[in-house]
Amino acid sequence: MNKELIIKLIERARSFSENAYCPYTNVAVGCSLLVEDNVIFGGCNIENGVLSSSVDAGEVAVFKAISEGHTKFLAICFWSETRLPYPSGRVRQLLSEFNSDTNIVVANDETYAMQKLTDIYPFPPENNVE
Repeated sequence: MNKELIIKLIERARSFSENAYCPYTNVAVGCSLLVEDNVIFGGCNIENGVLSSSVDAGEVAVFKAISEGHTKFLAICFWSETRLPYPSGRVRQLLSEFNSDTNIVVANDETYAMQKLTDIYPFPPENNVE
């Protein structure tokens, strides 16, 4: 991935974080997901008093892409103001079902890092989807 694309994904993820609803953690996270057709889907974390009902930014972006018929994920970026917000286990599993070679970018106001999904989720459960 070239630096221009990485910066674009970071900027989009930052903009999606502005819609976060996070009254419990006070940590807004935004996510931008690049799919095969160069379409970018976005999401933000949405918290709920019933913690298990909360969804993270990556889930929102992935579910939006899938609901629009996109399942070929090229890159996903997570942004938070001060943290490097790595994707949750649930998002790692979701991504692995579609492309274990997805580029993962994590960013904050100071820096960013990029890895492949297989680097941060090397042994996903076998997918039995046919």
